[in-house]
Amino acid sequence: MEAIRFPRKNKPKSFIDMVPMIDIIFQLIIFFMFATTLKTIDVVEMNLPTAKYVTNIPTTPLNISVIDYNSIYVDKIKMDFKEFEDKMFSESKKSDKSRNIVLYGNKKMEYQLLIDVMDVLRINGFESIDLALNKKVE
Repeated sequence: MEAIRFPRKNKPKSFIDMVPMIDIIFQLIIFFMFATTLKTIDVVEMNLPTAKYVTNIPTTPLNISVIDYNSIYVDKIKMDFKEFEDKMFSESKKSDKSRNIVLYGNKKMEYQLLIDVMDVLRINGFESIDLALNKKVE
């Protein structure tokens, strides 16, 4: 006895074409590369003096950049000497006086200006003042 064989219909195979999806992903990557804004860092360009022995400061200091009497930057905020005195007075009232202060100065700045800035810091009770330097290339 022989069994009757019925021809089987070929079922259509389901399959997903990945090429259009890859194209879309590449287009999204390109879109996000152009649409993303990168953070720009505003820095005051300084020509720092050099020294042979330079150390890194482990904590986050208060950065003061001194260019002249009308251009003193306290954490990237520009002010003149009078505003600097007022800012340091208010800063000494609200913050920890043991906070490190890093003083950035130009090579060719007036020595008296550096002394005046350090006097303001000392009068307001800030004792830990570090001068920023570049390491000397030997």
